[in-house]
Amino acid sequence: MAKKPASLEAALGGHTQPVPQETAEVVQHPASRPVKPQDVKLTVYVPPAASKRLRLMCIEHDRDLNSYLREGLDMVLEKYGQPSLAEFKDK
Repeated sequence: MAKKPASLEAALGGHTQPVPQETAEVVQHPASRPVKPQDVKLTVYVPPAASKRLRLMCIEHDRDLNSYLREGLDMVLEKYGQPSLAEFKDK
């Protein structure tokens, strides 16, 4: 079975040879985000009023919620004689 002509000019002109097709080169782009260390996601449940207060603190002090949670975890780890989060990151 013969291939159909690739262009209208070839179809109307009676040209039966296949028209050579151009090939495209695939280019791989580097990742747009820098690679971060693999941290594990944890979930914490708090009363709605505490959540609202924490969000207000984030705005007032221009910090993100994660920084407050990490600070609190460091306090708990210290209380129980465990290494800080920074020390875990070094390992």
